[in-house]
Amino acid sequence: MSIDTAPLIGILGGYGSVGAAAARFLAAQGGCRLRIGGRSADRAWRFTRTLGDPAEAAVVDARDSQSLMHFTRGCATVLDCSGTAFSLRGRVRAAVLAAGVHYVGMTDDGGSRTPAGPCSAVLFTGLSGTLAGWVPRWLADGLDSATRFSGWWGGLGAIPPHTAVSCLLGKCRAVELPGDGHAQDCGTQDGEGPRQEAELPLSQAFAPAAAPPAHAVAVRRTLPEELRQQAYRLRLEETSWHEVLKGPGVPAFLDRFALRGPTTGDGGALMAAARELTRASLRDAAGSSPYQVLYGTLEGLSPDGTPVRRSALLHCTDVTGLVGVMASITAHEVTRGRAPSGVHVMAATLPPRDTADWIVRHLPQATARTTEVPAGEPGTTAPPAARRPG
Repeated sequence: MSIDTAPLIGILGGYGSVGAAAARFLAAQGGCRLRIGGRSADRAWRFTRTLGDPAEAAVVDARDSQSLMHFTRGCATVLDCSGTAFSLRGRVRAAVLAAGVHYVGMTDDGGSRTPAGPCSAVLFTGLSGTLAGWVPRWLADGLDSATRFSGWWGGLGAIPPHTAVSCLLGKCRAVELPGDGHAQDCGTQDGEGPRQEAELPLSQAFAPAAAPPAHAVAVRRTLPEELRQQAYRLRLEETSWHEVLKGPGVPAFLDRFALRGPTTGDGGALMAAARELTRASLRDAAGSSPYQVLYGTLEGLSPDGTPVRRSALLHCTDVTGLVGVMASITAHEVTRGRAPSGVHVMAATLPPRDTADWIVRHLPQATARTTEVPAGEPGTTAPPAARRPG
């Protein structure tokens, strides 16, 4: 395939932090042309020059239907990193799909998830929800069946307002489970995890190499929508997910949101709450290094019927880069027709193993690996099966 005939991916907000990261990863991967769009012609042009020949600049205002139509023309996929999707209540997605173009949105726009036409639409639903839905698929890849999954996610870093919208919409759709309190001492002892009650024994899930920070944090049991979907599809008998939040600002805000949070239909109030969450994340992250860490275990049967327990670890310090990786590989998959028509969450669209490979390939100092041991044996590491993609 020559570069002139390669599929074109248009990126709204292409010179913003997430859009620029996704564009760089797609350019490095090759196999597609890029159209970098935004309201500033100068910024779009200057960033496009750093990507090389397969990229072009375009002026576009997602709020203007004619401007959006002109930008979409000739694209196979539009990757929306503009942050305007929710405030426009799905109109960007509807316009792109109506033009016969696939859509990937890095903000859950709160619109209908009813299929509209033959094209694919994929929505990012926040890091916790997206990772919670992807990691059991990653661990189950190649198994004959799966029975139990337990995982946790933790992170620290500034949350952009449009990413905060996806986070809050995900909270509205998640099932919050009782049993975990407010900030508590999560220091580890003898390789164990947080000393708290839980549905599954967290001492198995929190291995010493993947323990949460030894600081006061809030640990919450929750079942994100994306994880509930995967639990159903994988026919899991037991499922557990925890969020490890380094505070105090973000945990305190989420407590208030749970008590008086606006409904998904109250757009203005939800946007105001997203801005408040952003400010809380900035205060919490001040003076600290950003990070994202995920750890999960899955029990199941190998193809020969052997009971096994697999573990996964994902760690990176480039928070924006991690979101950009997810955006780029999703756009890559959708453009190549590997996502079915209709509206889907990103967790169900990310390719299980290739996503881990993509993360390590494009993010310096990122770790993404799986281990496997026979179920019931102590330990979570097995050197012969250890894997670092890339």
